[in-house]
Amino acid sequence: MSSAVASLDARLRTVASFVRQGARLADIGCDHGYLVCALARDGWIKSGLACDVNEKPLGQARREIERQSLDDKIACRLGDGLSVVDEGEVDDIVIAGMGGETIAEILSSCKWKELATKRFLLQPMTRAPFLRHWLCTHGFGIMAERACVCGDHAYTVMQVHYTGARCKLGEYDLYCYAGELTCDASMEAKRFLNRAVSALRKQENGIEKSDPVHAGALRRLVNKLVTVIEEGR
Repeated sequence: MSSAVASLDARLRTVASFVRQGARLADIGCDHGYLVCALARDGWIKSGLACDVNEKPLGQARREIERQSLDDKIACRLGDGLSVVDEGEVDDIVIAGMGGETIAEILSSCKWKELATKRFLLQPMTRAPFLRHWLCTHGFGIMAERACVCGDHAYTVMQVHYTGARCKLGEYDLYCYAGELTCDASMEAKRFLNRAVSALRKQENGIEKSDPVHAGALRRLVNKLVTVIEEGR
């Protein structure tokens, strides 16, 4: 990818790296529209939809599209989640910059019948374990996952497709907390996983006396995560 995408911050660059060349893209919760504009300006995508449930950010995206003279490649849609997108209009769908539960809600409300050819590029700001659990138990598979650091924060981006295969995962399953990052030895992945370790240890300490069984399960999970981080796998 070239100059326009390179000018994005690390979080959006990581999302952009998963977009398929020539795809028709929908950016759900587009904010200022920087991502879809950069991909269109570089000629990486065939067309784009900038979608948001709120008029203010959509207005900002609309102004950015007009400023870059991309009106012929990008359309704006006001509405909730995927309700403003027709199934046949897009190939890749970005749902980024919101909580894992919200992303799951958007996917669960999708009425499309043919999902197998679509690619969902998901970037949860919070509750990544919840999202991974939801995906695996609702027929979605994580094809690839990559961590990034933007400012003081570490994020993960998932490339997801629908397979129909539903997996059973326990509450403290390692995959919910590490996902495909177990195959990523980068410093960004380690930083993201270390953040998960800190949160789990805090949770463990809070219930150690009141619920020793669950505290023990959390301790074992933490030990597994630490092993992944230390061994770089």
